[in-house]
Amino acid sequence: MASLPDIYEFSGLIALGAGVGLIAGMFGVGGGFLLTPLLALLFHLPLEVAVGTGLCQMIGVAVAAYLRHRRLGQGEVKLDWMMMAGSLVGVGLGAQTVTALADKGTLVINGHTIAWAKLVLSLSYIVLLSGIAFWMARDSRRPSLPPGAPARPGPLTRLRLPPMTRLPRSGHTISAPFVGYIGLLMGFLSGLLGIGGGVALMPILLYGVGLRVHMAAGTGILVLLATSVLGTIAHARAGHVDLEMAMTLLVGSAIGAQIGATLTARLDGQRLRGYFVYLVVLTTLAVAWDLLRVLLT
Repeated sequence: MASLPDIYEFSGLIALGAGVGLIAGMFGVGGGFLLTPLLALLFHLPLEVAVGTGLCQMIGVAVAAYLRHRRLGQGEVKLDWMMMAGSLVGVGLGAQTVTALADKGTLVINGHTIAWAKLVLSLSYIVLLSGIAFWMARDSRRPSLPPGAPARPGPLTRLRLPPMTRLPRSGHTISAPFVGYIGLLMGFLSGLLGIGGGVALMPILLYGVGLRVHMAAGTGILVLLATSVLGTIAHARAGHVDLEMAMTLLVGSAIGAQIGATLTARLDGQRLRGYFVYLVVLTTLAVAWDLLRVLLT
């Protein structure tokens, strides 16, 4: 029979998985930007193991979210396929970077010992998430487009690097090679930070391409699935995946993803952007607090 602490840990992982799945379904991101640092903060996993474990559970989240968004008709699937090759290359590079950081061991800062992987990955989280929060907060007060109004093309659609391709659902035209480079960056972030790339992809789709928030939420899920599978394999080979923990998280996240995708269709875009900003800010503060705690105590 499981001990009481084990029951508490199991319940906590189920609840965390459900919250991550809800976020994945609502915002079209894997939820790893929240899951990975919380696994390290709440369950005391080394960050490199939290990255690999988070990617493993995101396989199930991605499948559930993709099926739901497809039924709702949300997402530019053509963008997913154009990003795919770059994403698969990038996730391998990101996973190799994490392994190299873990192999470097520790360093001493002001008399405090800290792992290279924790220092670099924590700072990367703080910089990335702070930039995203600032970018999205600046736009969160703008009203959403009225129903039926055509979406305005973003600045990235004006980049004329041939061949150009037309997105069937939004009607925008965009450079296919540039989309491939975006996929490479998203894949690298996925392998490095276990974030699935979606948290960085959402601002690009909203403001760079000019997709509606509901359409952006359904875009990138297919790429998330592919990078999660490849990233999990790469991290598992380095011993950075806790499979039992990932499966426990998946129990809650698979249900949460379905609920989140349904809420996306019912909530207005402005409210969704506001919720997203709050989540990113809270996660950034949690990561910063954890890093300072190690360096100052």
